[in-house]
Amino acid sequence: MKLQRSILALSGITLMCGLTPVASAQALEREDLAPANPALISPDAVGKGMLIFSSKTQDTGEILDTDEATVSFLFRNTGNGPLTITQVKAACGCTVPELAKKTYMPGEQGTLNVTFDPKGKRGGIARNITIFTDSDTTPTESIVVRSLVKPVVITEPLILPFDATTKGKSAFKEFKIYGRTDDFKVTRVTIDDTKTFAVEVIDGGEVEQDGEMLKLQLIRVTLKPEAKPNNHRAQLTVRTNDERKSIFSLTTVARVLGDLKMSPVRVTLGRLIVGEEFVREFHVTSKTGKAFEIKSAVANSVAIDANYSFAPVDPEIRNDWIVTVTGSVINPAPRFNTQLHVVTDVADEEQLTVQMYGQLRAQ
Repeated sequence: MKLQRSILALSGITLMCGLTPVASAQALEREDLAPANPALISPDAVGKGMLIFSSKTQDTGEILDTDEATVSFLFRNTGNGPLTITQVKAACGCTVPELAKKTYMPGEQGTLNVTFDPKGKRGGIARNITIFTDSDTTPTESIVVRSLVKPVVITEPLILPFDATTKGKSAFKEFKIYGRTDDFKVTRVTIDDTKTFAVEVIDGGEVEQDGEMLKLQLIRVTLKPEAKPNNHRAQLTVRTNDERKSIFSLTTVARVLGDLKMSPVRVTLGRLIVGEEFVREFHVTSKTGKAFEIKSAVANSVAIDANYSFAPVDPEIRNDWIVTVTGSVINPAPRFNTQLHVVTDVADEEQLTVQMYGQLRAQ
């Protein structure tokens, strides 16, 4: 549904001393300001046009995020020479301006129609549009389209973050989905990572939201206890019985912490020159104090040549290991970043990744 708004009250000009334009609402409303005869306009009048808008702000009012709205800005060339609108530039792609023509004679009136697409927007929205002309007096003018956008379906939040969770533990979080129809339902939810997450829909009944009574559906996302240590990100596909927004996507993220931790979490090589040697160390430790084994440590880089060794701090306890990187820079590179992979015998933590990075220093 398009909402068409037109301007009824216009601002204008009064012609003083023959050719000097002075702003006046009464003059812009007069019908006797007909366009001048182009044949009678002197070449010296180029750049003497003047762009005057009756109003620089238009409001679509309250609209749903599925309904485009169009407003109209009325303007007039109140100068004593032709006026050419060279460009109309909107601040974003959601606002589309349309102009019937570009050049207007003295006294001639025109309309700039602006269509606003509220998809993905919510709340009070203001969008600027800049008009560029060949006028010496009004080379640019700005107008504003305002709107109060109400989503057909309200989702809170769009991205559902879990707190950091220890391996083996379960947790759950919920999306809140509000609908405007009396029978609103989330009919189906799927998630693309079923090994890590489970989803279910819970009816939340009728609730007040932003001063309105809406239907609430809860989407409960459960982080499974068997989720592996890692950073997880999954996408949900939600289907509803409201045809205006029958399908949409949501995102959930979680971080599962394992038993092993690295200190430091990054290996900084610093600023090195070609041929310079370096030695760096980091620890891999069991947070529970259990013994474990490191089987290998390896990295691939064209910038550095390195050897990777590892040994337990205490051979009897074997719950804290030192990994040593010994090498040199062999090729020039502004930055040399590489991943060091540590393989262990810990279930679900068979491979840990450490980022190594450095910079080339001028010799």
